[in-house]
Amino acid sequence: MPETPSTYRALFRGTLNASVVLIGLASGVAQLVEIPTRIGQWALTAISLACLIYFAARLWQLAFVVRIRDLRADLRETTGRLALQQAGHQHYLDAIQRISDREKPLFTETLEVLVAIGDDDDSDRIVEQRVTTPEPLVTHRTMRPIVPTDTDRPALLDEISFKTLRPVGGTITALPLEQARLLRVWLIFDPAMTTPTEWQVEYRPRGLWRPLRERGWDQLVWEDRLPTASGTPSAFTRFQVTFSFPDSDQPPSVKERQGYGRMTEPERDARGRWEVVWRDEEPAGRRYVWDLTQAVGGH
Repeated sequence: MPETPSTYRALFRGTLNASVVLIGLASGVAQLVEIPTRIGQWALTAISLACLIYFAARLWQLAFVVRIRDLRADLRETTGRLALQQAGHQHYLDAIQRISDREKPLFTETLEVLVAIGDDDDSDRIVEQRVTTPEPLVTHRTMRPIVPTDTDRPALLDEISFKTLRPVGGTITALPLEQARLLRVWLIFDPAMTTPTEWQVEYRPRGLWRPLRERGWDQLVWEDRLPTASGTPSAFTRFQVTFSFPDSDQPPSVKERQGYGRMTEPERDARGRWEVVWRDEEPAGRRYVWDLTQAVGGH
């Protein structure tokens, strides 16, 4: 910094002048009061050492202050660059979302969702298994995982252990598009889908079913708003949701609020968990709302 050399010079001169004055005063006082030579030498030595220590401490203090000032300047500069990069990055994300929202699906697909209600927050799990038929190809798409909507909702993909699987014919890269409100994910298929392709995503939305465990009732909402390029109201040709409940003495219940689709009666699976299967063989771009109930505390 420009002021640093002059500051060092002022400090050096001020400390030197103070040392000279102290030593001169000590010598004059010693002569006036006729202090013995040996004692005077010790006194002058002590004063000189004190001045030296003071001089070193002042230099260290100045160096520390200058270093802090430099670090603050570097931090401001780095913060400014980071803000510019984040703003540019957000422009890309916003553009991708706008493009995705305007595109109509060039595919049809079947969807089977497993909604596993855990015994605790950590064991809540969602598996979405799809078979996509491109018309004529699919390179990418976006989706919103099912996550809690309260203030403790997850904000990052890593927080829900988001995983993708494409068993045959390629990979899926998942990138977060939106994380400020509800999660939104951009999925890139490599290579692009050109034939019917099976793939799935799995994630663990911690605490999704906490209200159900605590009060015995909750709901799940699914928006089927994917009108296709061919004009059909939904890209789904079949939609199925399997609700898996923890073991309890009383069977749970699931009801679609508008009566869409068909529901099976609760049955126990091989692990003793209750299972309810809902399916709609003719999806039509609907908004589904399922009301769930289960016994509180497993009784």
